[in-house]
Amino acid sequence: MSGSYSETLAMKTVGLTGTIYLPENVSKTKELALVREGAVLRHHGTDVEETETKARQMALEEGIDFISPYNDMDVMTGQGTIGKEILEDLPDVDAVFVPVGGGGLIAGIAAYIKALKTTAKVVGCQPAHSAVMAKSVEAGRILDLPSLDTLSDGTAGGVEEGSITFPICQQCVDDWVLVEEDVISDAIYFMMAEHHKIVEGAAGVAIGAFLKTAQKYHGKSVAIISCGANISMEKIKKIIELRQQ
Repeated sequence: MSGSYSETLAMKTVGLTGTIYLPENVSKTKELALVREGAVLRHHGTDVEETETKARQMALEEGIDFISPYNDMDVMTGQGTIGKEILEDLPDVDAVFVPVGGGGLIAGIAAYIKALKTTAKVVGCQPAHSAVMAKSVEAGRILDLPSLDTLSDGTAGGVEEGSITFPICQQCVDDWVLVEEDVISDAIYFMMAEHHKIVEGAAGVAIGAFLKTAQKYHGKSVAIISCGANISMEKIKKIIELRQQ
C-alpha cells in the first residue's frame, strides 16, 4: 500500500495489517503519527510516483493486494462522500476548493457534485512547486514533471500514467489555481491567528488558493477542503518567525 494516516487508521479499524510505502523524504511528523498507529513502513524514492511504482512491484512479487492512495475506484468513491456532505450542508454552494496531488480527492468530490449540481464550480488547488496534475490537464496528457520542495508535501509529486483520476479532472474540474510558497505559509498563519486551527501545507494550498481569488467569489457560498493538520513544530515555528520579521 502506498498511502498515509487514513489508510493506516482504516486497516486498524477493520483489523487488517499492511505495509505503508513512503518517500524517503517524508515529513518526520507524519511518519511518527503512522508509527504510533502501528504502521509497518518502508521507504523508497523521493517522489510519490516512484514510491507507488515500488509498492506495486513489491505487492506483485509478494502476492498481496496493492491499494493506491488515489488511483483506485473505491478510494476515490469514498473520498467522493465529502461532496455528498457538502451538498447536504450547503445545497446552494457556488464553489468548492480542493487540494490536489494525484487527484483522488478532487475526482471523487467533483464527480459527485457535478452529477447533482452542474452550476457549482470545482477548483483544483496545487502548489506552484508541484503542479503536475494542473499542467497535465492543460497539456491534455499526464506529464512527467519534477517537483520542488513545498510546504504542501501531502500533494507533492507526480501522477501515475493511466490514472483513473486524470480524465475526471479533465471533465469535472472547472478551474485551477497554483499557489506560491509564501501564500501557503500565509494561509497556515491565517488559520492559526484568526481561527486558532493548525493546518498542514495541503490544507494551506486550498485556503491560499481561495485567498488569492477571494474577490472573484465575493458574495458567493464557498467550501474549502482543509484536509489535515500533519505539520511539524519546526515548520510552524518558521512560519511564525517569517511573519514577525
